[in-house]
Amino acid sequence: MKTGFDFIQRMQQDEEFRRQVNACLQCKERLAFLKKAGYDFTPFTQIINQLAKWQRSIGECRQPRGSATPGQGRSGFLARINQIFPATQAPRPDR
Repeated sequence: MKTGFDFIQRMQQDEEFRRQVNACLQCKERLAFLKKAGYDFTPFTQIINQLAKWQRSIGECRQPRGSATPGQGRSGFLARINQIFPATQAPRPDR
């Protein structure tokens, strides 16, 4: 498997590869394409999903229910990563 560093380098250097990745509009489609290309982001997406859960939990503790704004206060890096690999929304137990 290729590393995340390899992916970043290739995105910067290989215009055709970057075009193909950006042509995948859905997260699942993009991950499938990258997996075919030899990249496995499963551990990374698990970390991003866990961070998103923590952010939602912290936001709910700080603000009245439902008023937390998704993405508020995120660093530029995390915001860009979230654009590439959006965190999946886990169903809420109260629904």
